[in-house]
Amino acid sequence: MSTIETGGSSKKSKSKGKENVDYDASRFTGKNEEKLYNKVWVRNGVVIERKMNIVALENTSINFVQNFTSRGWINLTKFKVESVLTLCQEFMVNIKDNPETEKGKEKLCSWVRGKKLKVTPDTFAEIFEIPREENPDFEFPDVGMSDLAVVSQELLLEGYIWDGESTVSMNTARARLLWAIGTGKSIDLPRIMFLSLYATYKAADKKGYVPFIGFLTELFKRNGVHIPLDFTRVEPEGAIDRASLSRSEGQRKKRKLESGAYDESSIGMAELKEVILDLGREMNTRMSEFRAEVNTFMTKLEEESSRHTTMLQEMKGMLIRMEEDDDEEEEEED
Repeated sequence: MSTIETGGSSKKSKSKGKENVDYDASRFTGKNEEKLYNKVWVRNGVVIERKMNIVALENTSINFVQNFTSRGWINLTKFKVESVLTLCQEFMVNIKDNPETEKGKEKLCSWVRGKKLKVTPDTFAEIFEIPREENPDFEFPDVGMSDLAVVSQELLLEGYIWDGESTVSMNTARARLLWAIGTGKSIDLPRIMFLSLYATYKAADKKGYVPFIGFLTELFKRNGVHIPLDFTRVEPEGAIDRASLSRSEGQRKKRKLESGAYDESSIGMAELKEVILDLGREMNTRMSEFRAEVNTFMTKLEEESSRHTTMLQEMKGMLIRMEEDDDEEEEEED
């Protein structure tokens, strides 16, 4: 798991007009943006993008490698950059109101560390080095919608059904996108990426999801945004494969954002040691209980055995006395 960080913030700062403000003007465009940042990303978890392994997605009906190659998307599989999560989060909260989404006029503007940034579908095409499609068959979110059961049958292992309600990171729209790719529909992927970024910004229930963090970090670098050296870089998580598509890889809820990097191996060993100690304590407790039960059982056996011995002795005594009485009676008769 990658380490996640958050940058420091001074509560008092000065704006360009040198007026005192009650928010960090070096990071946010206003007080509301700073509050939103703290509310959404400091309190909640985030989604870390996953690596793309299209070979792992191959099945008998959808040839993703061939699809990506013929569409000119193969560079997506080679796009491996570090990401600076804090700046990506600041980008999301500083997005200006009313981005343009009309086809041909798409534009979204934000502000990061003193730099104004503009994002369009062409920006995605340039950074990812993938082509645009003028008249696509597939339009997000209005696709030539196929039944979800058909989509899951095409994409997943036999016997799986896509649960759109419980799936987070691989939601219905993405499932249908993969289906459209596999069935050969023409797609303006850079525009779909732009609209996905816009949809995240417009979501009423913001949960800390930052899409395209690698793309955004590369955008910052190309526009000269200063990236502090002490900011933790994160890498994409493990690759998506067919078996993982039906599972939720989404929100890491209640994940605390920490500043600085942690040695995951040492954390893992500490957790393992604690588990072993817990198991040892549990085994000792169970062994003590078992010994107590055995001792109780043995005591009962001894008591029963003692009673049985006493009864046998009494019965033997009775037999002896009865024999003696019989002998005496026989002697009297003689």
